[in-house]
Amino acid sequence: MDVGLVITRIIHILAGSFWVGAAIYLAVLLEPKIRSTSVELEGGLLNRTSKLNSLWITSAAAVTIGTGMALVSMTPGRSFSDLGSGGWGTMILIGIIATVIAFFVSGGAGAFTAKLRRGLESGDASEEQLASYRRGLSMLGYLNAALVIVAVATMASARYA
Repeated sequence: MDVGLVITRIIHILAGSFWVGAAIYLAVLLEPKIRSTSVELEGGLLNRTSKLNSLWITSAAAVTIGTGMALVSMTPGRSFSDLGSGGWGTMILIGIIATVIAFFVSGGAGAFTAKLRRGLESGDASEEQLASYRRGLSMLGYLNAALVIVAVATMASARYA
């Protein structure tokens, strides 16, 4: 048994599970509930959670991506040259693409969250601007959740492809 491979895989699965769970939780449960509160409560909740969420989710994403790349090169009989060819390589490539896009989409959602938070704090943003930030945040949150689900599904099924 390759202990390094096992430890890397466990770290990858734990970080990925956190990232996927957080993305779905934020998009489907937390963000809509925060949006349905008063403007004062929305601003307070965003101030208390957004920076912490960003730190933890970005860290989990980075660890997931880093360990995933390590796994491609560590998996016996597999390498980066296999990406895009055969069932395993195609599924892993789709998963990598979805993961990288999700990482950047998550950053975009973070930018909309920051704009919304600043707009609520300052009181300078119009209702139209705030609504635009909320729509952008919702759209990117759902897109991020869908992308991480695609990434998990393709990578989990790769060994059977």
